[in-house]
Amino acid sequence: MEYLLIAAALNLNVIYADLDTCKLGRDEILKAGHQAICIPKGEDYRFNERSNQMDSMFTKFVDLVKELSALEHTHKKDEKEAN
Repeated sequence: MEYLLIAAALNLNVIYADLDTCKLGRDEILKAGHQAICIPKGEDYRFNERSNQMDSMFTKFVDLVKELSALEHTHKKDEKEAN
Protein backbone atom coordinates (compact mmCIF):
# COMPACT_ATOMS: atom_id res chain seq x y z
CA MET A 1 0.00 0.00 0.00
CA GLU A 2 1.22 3.51 -0.74
CA TYR A 3 1.47 6.14 1.98
CA LEU A 4 0.97 9.89 1.78
CA LEU A 5 3.29 12.17 3.76
CA ILE A 6 1.54 15.41 4.69
CA ALA A 7 3.35 18.46 6.01
CA ALA A 8 0.73 21.22 5.92
CA ALA A 9 2.99 24.12 6.91
CA LEU A 10 5.28 23.32 3.97
CA ASN A 11 2.37 22.62 1.59
CA LEU A 12 4.03 19.24 1.04
CA ASN A 13 2.20 16.11 -0.06
CA VAL A 14 4.51 13.27 -1.12
CA ILE A 15 3.56 9.67 -1.93
CA TYR A 16 5.82 6.84 -0.77
CA ALA A 17 5.61 3.17 -1.71
CA ASP A 18 5.62 1.93 1.89
CA LEU A 19 5.22 3.10 5.48
CA ASP A 20 8.90 2.75 6.45
CA THR A 21 10.02 5.08 3.66
CA CYS A 22 7.28 7.55 4.56
CA LYS A 23 8.42 7.54 8.19
CA LEU A 24 11.99 8.37 7.10
CA GLY A 25 10.70 11.42 5.25
CA ARG A 26 8.49 12.38 8.20
CA ASP A 27 11.42 12.13 10.63
CA GLU A 28 13.51 14.52 8.52
CA ILE A 29 10.68 17.06 8.43
CA LEU A 30 10.21 16.72 12.20
CA LYS A 31 13.96 17.37 12.70
CA ALA A 32 13.54 20.62 10.76
CA GLY A 33 10.89 21.73 13.27
CA HIS A 34 7.73 21.13 11.23
CA GLN A 35 4.79 18.82 11.85
CA ALA A 36 4.24 15.88 9.49
CA ILE A 37 2.18 12.71 9.41
CA CYS A 38 2.03 9.57 7.26
CA ILE A 39 -1.38 8.22 6.28
CA PRO A 40 -2.48 5.43 3.91
CA LYS A 41 -3.05 6.88 0.46
CA GLY A 42 -6.08 4.86 -0.56
CA GLU A 43 -7.46 4.72 -4.11
CA ASP A 44 -8.29 7.65 -6.34
CA TYR A 45 -11.80 6.72 -7.44
CA ARG A 46 -11.97 9.66 -9.85
CA PHE A 47 -8.94 8.29 -11.70
CA ASN A 48 -10.39 4.77 -11.75
CA GLU A 49 -13.69 6.08 -13.09
CA ARG A 50 -11.93 8.07 -15.87
CA SER A 51 -9.80 5.03 -16.67
CA ASN A 52 -12.92 2.85 -16.96
CA GLN A 53 -14.53 5.44 -19.25
CA MET A 54 -11.45 5.43 -21.49
CA ASP A 55 -11.40 1.62 -21.59
CA SER A 56 -15.06 1.61 -22.55
CA MET A 57 -14.51 4.20 -25.29
CA PHE A 58 -11.63 2.23 -26.84
CA THR A 59 -13.58 -1.03 -26.62
CA LYS A 60 -16.49 0.58 -28.47
CA PHE A 61 -14.10 2.01 -31.06
CA VAL A 62 -12.47 -1.38 -31.69
CA ASP A 63 -15.91 -3.00 -31.98
CA LEU A 64 -16.91 -0.35 -34.53
CA VAL A 65 -13.74 -0.94 -36.58
CA LYS A 66 -14.41 -4.70 -36.56
CA GLU A 67 -18.01 -4.14 -37.66
CA LEU A 68 -16.95 -1.79 -40.47
CA SER A 69 -14.31 -4.28 -41.59
CA ALA A 70 -16.90 -7.07 -41.70
CA LEU A 71 -19.26 -4.87 -43.72
CA GLU A 72 -16.49 -3.98 -46.15
CA HIS A 73 -15.59 -7.65 -46.56
CA THR A 74 -19.26 -8.54 -47.20
CA HIS A 75 -19.60 -5.66 -49.70
CA LYS A 76 -16.50 -6.79 -51.65
CA LYS A 77 -17.80 -10.37 -51.69
CA ASP A 78 -21.17 -9.19 -53.05
CA GLU A 79 -19.43 -7.16 -55.77
CA LYS A 80 -17.41 -10.21 -56.90
CA GLU A 81 -20.55 -12.36 -57.04
CA ALA A 82 -22.40 -9.69 -59.06
CA ASN A 83 -19.65 -9.64 -61.73
